[in-house]
Amino acid sequence: MRKSVPVEQHIDSYLPERIATILVRSQHAGLVSKELSTRINYLLEIASLHTRNELLGQPGLGRLSVQRVEKWMTFHGRRLRRSEESLDSVICRFGFRQAFIEERAGRAAPASVISPEDRDKVLRGLGSYGTRDQQRSDRRMAMSQSG
Repeated sequence: MRKSVPVEQHIDSYLPERIATILVRSQHAGLVSKELSTRINYLLEIASLHTRNELLGQPGLGRLSVQRVEKWMTFHGRRLRRSEESLDSVICRFGFRQAFIEERAGRAAPASVISPEDRDKVLRGLGSYGTRDQQRSDRRMAMSQSG
């Protein structure tokens, strides 16, 4: 017999595209990575760098959106940074969490926290979708022609 996932649990497991886009462009996202495609994979880490007030100050995020982010983070065992916490202390926990995940899962990739469809939409919307892959393809083509 197959159990179904409650609708509320499914809603909390993924972040909506609109909110993901705001987080990927947020003030602390550059601390995680310069590449937009990498930022998408580390949305939980990016979100955890922000305080509630910082998120409320982001254009396009209101009280309900921030509550949605908090529920999403709680679902994935994370939380927003507290006002009295430094960015450094939050960043230091990234390494420990990653080492723990790698140890338990045999170096598994970060868990998907955004639906694949929304991930593609965010990347296309940011204008980075396929850019890096295209550059790699162009380099390979040039190398094969010169050799």
